[in-house]
Parts: sequence; structure tokens; C-alpha cells
Amino acid sequence: MKNYNEILEVLKSKIEDVREFAYEDYDKEETELGEIKQVDSHGGEDEGSDWYRVFHFVEHDVYIKVQGWYSSYNGTDFSDGWDCCSEVSPQEKTITVYESK
Repeated sequence: MKNYNEILEVLKSKIEDVREFAYEDYDKEETELGEIKQVDSHGGEDEGSDWYRVFHFVEHDVYIKVQGWYSSYNGTDFSDGWDCCSEVSPQEKTITVYESK
């Protein structure tokens, strides 16, 4: 089992650019990290400038969030390279919403 830092080092060595990882434009088998699931995403067209995706490395139980900025004229920007990645964990939250009767 690998931790976040070890997984990130493998990704950096096997994938040329963080954009390829964020958009899953690489051979997942090549990383030899097992199953990788995208579990959350936000941003892009009609969703504002804040953009992110969260990936779960199932065999290692590690979640990695890739943070970027979206603009309609430029697409998604990852100006910090691999520094835009961080380890996150799922948290349950209870919210109250008000709906029409």
C-alpha cells in the first residue's frame, strides 16, 4: 500500500503533465497503482471558474484532488503544475435546504 506522497511520485514519473492526469488521458495500467476512480468533479462550462476533480486510488485508499481554474476562452489551467494536487478525504455533512411545498 502506498501513501499520498508515494502515489504522487509515481504519477509524476509516469505521466508527463498534470493535465493528462486530471483529464484521465493516460494509460492507467501503466501507473501500476491499481484501480483509480473519479469520485467527484466540479467546474467547466456553465459551472464557473473554480474547477476540480477527485480521484480515489482504491487499493491504497488515498484520495487526490486536482484543483484548477476554468475559463471559456482558455479551458482549464493548472498553473502550479503538480502542486495543484492535494490529499483529501471524504467527509459526511448534513445540510438544510428549503423547497417549495
